[in-house]
Amino acid sequence: MAVRVRAVPLQSSVVHHGEPIPTPQTGGLSMAELTRKPPRQVLKELRREVGFCCPVADCGSPYLTWHHFDPPWRVEQHHRVSGMIALCGEHADKADNGAFTDDQVRTLKREGVMRANQVRGRFDWMRRKLLAIVGGNFYYECNSVLSVGGVRCIWFDRDEEDSLLLNFRMPTLCGQPRAQIEQNVWTVTPCADEVICPPSGRLVDVKYENGDRFKAEFKTFPRAEDLVARYSEAQGWYSHLEYPVTVVELYQTAAGTGLSLSPKGMEFSTNVVSGNFCSGSLGVAIEIDDAAWNGEPLFPC
Repeated sequence: MAVRVRAVPLQSSVVHHGEPIPTPQTGGLSMAELTRKPPRQVLKELRREVGFCCPVADCGSPYLTWHHFDPPWRVEQHHRVSGMIALCGEHADKADNGAFTDDQVRTLKREGVMRANQVRGRFDWMRRKLLAIVGGNFYYECNSVLSVGGVRCIWFDRDEEDSLLLNFRMPTLCGQPRAQIEQNVWTVTPCADEVICPPSGRLVDVKYENGDRFKAEFKTFPRAEDLVARYSEAQGWYSHLEYPVTVVELYQTAAGTGLSLSPKGMEFSTNVVSGNFCSGSLGVAIEIDDAAWNGEPLFPC
């Protein structure tokens, strides 16, 4: 596998289907530990139950929170999946104020997933400059970050107001379409095992049963010292950036390919690239020449 990296090195550097579902009374927590936020496994079950988007007719928002209805939280503090539902923030507030009967909510729980053909959202983080953190490496004002076999995987376009728009194609060996981002609009097919997308709209985290995973997260650092406190690698180049600076972190695992973008670095085969900074590159920052592993295409139609 041939790899070409355009960067200046500055510093070297799951879904468990078998785990038990929380107990019916409290979601796996003792009453002393119980808080309004449900345990992770409960949230996962609630999201999957409605197909990862709000089940209310003509809504479909992917930005989900939760609602206790049988009984309401004020009546009994519990995290029973049967008495809860995942809804968008707007409809959760309406449900809290009595907009839906219990029977209507049960219908949404039962039928909502059948209306979920595709999960779709948009990152509203419109910036003219971005620091992209891709597998532990840092790219500032780089239009093209990663390509595999000549196919662009991570790159940026610009809109009419010169704001950067993120694009991402997820390689996979499974032969089925995977999560993608096209000009800040992200799309996930219903075959995903888990989709985490809180109402803040700054994060999407997608996991699949075969081990494929994709995560994108936006955040802003007001000052250079804030950036360095989070990423020690920035000590050598933080002065090249304008503040406040907006960061988008991109992580991905393509199961079975040896290709992984993680906080530890960009891994492919036996190679690891980490802690590099690249600014203003006109070409592709990282190019991986192989277009397939074991004769199978990485980008199904």
